[in-house]
Formats: sequence, structure tokens, C-alpha cells
Amino acid sequence: MTARFAWCAIAILVGRVAWADETCRYSGTTSYDGQVSVTTTAATANGGITVNVAARVKARSFGLIDWEYLYQEIGTWRDGELQSIGVNHRYSVIGSIRRQQWDLFKRTAAGMQAWRVQAKTLADFQTQHPGFVRHWSPASFGENWLPDYSAAPPERRADLDLPRERMPPGLGTPLLLAFYWVRWAGDQERNVPVFLPGFKHDSRADIRVDSPGIETAGLLHLHSSVRHPQLSETQVSTGDAWVSADHHLVRETFEARTDSASVHGALHLDGCQGVPPAP
Repeated sequence: MTARFAWCAIAILVGRVAWADETCRYSGTTSYDGQVSVTTTAATANGGITVNVAARVKARSFGLIDWEYLYQEIGTWRDGELQSIGVNHRYSVIGSIRRQQWDLFKRTAAGMQAWRVQAKTLADFQTQHPGFVRHWSPASFGENWLPDYSAAPPERRADLDLPRERMPPGLGTPLLLAFYWVRWAGDQERNVPVFLPGFKHDSRADIRVDSPGIETAGLLHLHSSVRHPQLSETQVSTGDAWVSADHHLVRETFEARTDSASVHGALHLDGCQGVPPAP
């Protein structure tokens, strides 16, 4: 899943976030000689919280083919509920860009409504989305692109909408849950509702979270498990997180399973600057 979120109102809201209350950085390794890095920023604005999580994965298939996967989520919450989610999804193989797309989902009375910006080549991008061209370069990955989104212009994508009846309280998205909200999860067992933004099918999942307890180092150990058609409906994919008493995510591991293969990964906290806005 990890390998797979009024325009003026959105632009004004995000544009007012001039700095982050907190920035954290993580790094680690994955299967296929993978190197992964994650940066999170969180800030308060207009009575809500905006969290930006950007993940970079570089790996090698068959010992020969280098590829890079970039995935970013920018989510805004108010009163504990997700109001909007922006997703930037890119990947390249041997230095050649294969996909670059920017999705925005905004909460309405009908549910999460979706828009998309994408193109296969820079020439197509310049023609279809001239107001957004400066974000084409992979070097811009991780930046806040939402203030420029309305000028792209984006395409309305009703096929990516999430209806209101499929939006239970506490709905989150994969990266934001895994690297920010988990820090305040506590040890209560629960099912966490997850929105998989950008999926045309099976865009909802429920992840089971429980806690083996406090370990000797004083870290709260959380364990999650899920089955999903995009992974496997028979094999269980899992994730584990270790959270300190002062709400820092110290370490995280995961195992994503399909019916024929699996991928492992482990990350650790490199450090945080600032004070996080607690949910």
C-alpha cells in the first residue's frame, strides 16, 4: 500500500503555513538492496493540523535494474477528522520517468472528491498543465505543491472519489498514519479505517492494531496487520512501531506480502527538530 489526497480555500490554508512546528527524519533499508528515507513536517494553521510526509525508496531488481519510488502525502485535519489529502506519486526506472501524478481529495458533504494532474511527458505536461510545470522535475519532490494546484489546472476525477458512507470517524491514510498519528495511538486494540487515495478499486481498508506492551527500554510496541486485494487476501501484511514516552517514533518495520513474494523493511529515527502539534 505504501508502494501505492473551493481551490482558493485549499491554497490559502496551506499557503499560510510558513514553517513547520516539527520536522523529523527517518532512514533505513528494504529488500532488493533498497535504501529508504522519510521526512515528516507538521504545523498548526487556522485551527487545524497539516502533516506532510515524503518517502523516497531506491532499490535494484535482479541485481541490475535501478529504480526509484517517491510518494508524498499532505493531509489536513480539523477537529480530529481528515479534511483534505494531497498525494504526489512518482517512479522512475534506470533514470527514466515512468509515472508522475498529483492527486487532491477534498472533504465535501458527499465524501472525498478527487482531482488529478498527470502527463506522460514534459511536453504533454506543458500543454495540459502549464500552470504547474515547475513541479515536473523530480528535484522538486517533497515541496508543498498545493498552493499552485488550482492553476495547473487539475482534472476532476469522480472515479477516484470516496463516498461519505465509506468514511468512518478517524479515517486516515497510509503514510500519515504510519509516521505521525501512530505516535499518539496508545496501547488500545482497535481497527483503524484507512483511505488509499488514488485507488480506483478497493480504496478502503481496515488495519488491525494491537500492542504487545511496553518493552524494557520503555518503548510502546504496536503491531498492525492487514489483508488487501492489492497485496494478498490470504497472506497477512504486517507493520510494527516502537514509540517513546514522549511520543517519538523511534523505529518501524514492515513486511508486505503478496501471494507469491514479500518485501521487508526497517527504519529508524535520525532526529526531530521542534515541538510536534499533538492531534
